Amino acid sequence: MCLSILWTYINTITFDAQIQTRTNDKGPFELKLKNGPRIYSKADSVGISTPFKIIISSPSRTDYEINFPDSSSFPPNLFLTNASYGSTAYEDSVVYTFQYFGNKDLLLNGLQIIYMAKEDTFSITAPPIRLPFSSKIELIIARGDSLELNPIKPNYSFSNPWLFAFIIGILFTILTFLWWYHRSQKNITEPVQSSELPIYESPLRILKSELETILEDDFPKTDPTIKVYYSRISDAFRDYYQTLYEFPALESTSRELLEYLNQIAESTALITKIGTLLMNADRVKFAKFKPNEEQIRLILDESFACLDLLVDQHKRRLQAHKEEFQQLHGYPQNSEPGVPLQ
Repeated sequence: MCLSILWTYINTITFDAQIQTRTNDKGPFELKLKNGPRIYSKADSVGISTPFKIIISSPSRTDYEINFPDSSSFPPNLFLTNASYGSTAYEDSVVYTFQYFGNKDLLLNGLQIIYMAKEDTFSITAPPIRLPFSSKIELIIARGDSLELNPIKPNYSFSNPWLFAFIIGILFTILTFLWWYHRSQKNITEPVQSSELPIYESPLRILKSELETILEDDFPKTDPTIKVYYSRISDAFRDYYQTLYEFPALESTSRELLEYLNQIAESTALITKIGTLLMNADRVKFAKFKPNEEQIRLILDESFACLDLLVDQHKRRLQAHKEEFQQLHGYPQNSEPGVPLQ
């Protein structure tokens, strides 16, 4: 009887193992995909400019490349400060760090997660998430504190204001005389030194030189070199606008720079080309997009085409920029850079 019971127990374990094997015939991606992507926040509410994190995770698949939403997919009142990516055997995820600049509850919906392969592309919509807005004023009202301001203390009245005005005038006159005397003595004792005019460098020439340097460098083949390649092209145009218009283009997002180009009435063709360059660079840097060799060569060709548009459309602005530089550095009339001044 003992042998019979033992034999029945062994058959039961084998049968359970077979059932478990048949249940797990589906790949981990198919099982995970049924659950769909997940989105959640480490904060239970949002406040003005207070950093908070949002995590989006989705099932992974070895033969597909996952593109998570970038900064352009989020509302304009959300400022993306950082995005870090991670992956496990069955799931990829990205952690966004945002700052919120609004005064209402934050609702995120319709975020698309794209799966890309050579011959197939499909997208999954992340579930919506709502974070309530909170502020310190609401906490004060809930606590019952008074929001009334205290009365302003009256200003101190001087008995004779003209006396103080007279004393201040005398002090100002003495200080002015001392400054003039010190300056005149310094001009007498110090010999006249020769100086040299600084050389003006055109922002357009600097941009062209940087693009030619990128063209002459080795063609990028690895992921790190491709990211550097796209960043150099994007930063070259950002530095051009920052130098020519004194707009902080290097510290601004692509959307902010394009809005500025609309404000200064750049042509539609130029805005379209520069927008394409910036967006492609953002996809490579932040969305883990891997361009092929043809796309890598095409973005540099588009950069030189954009350079030709700048040559035609920025002649007056470049001339004005040069004249401002000469006035700032005290160029005399009919002088050339590098000529010593006596």
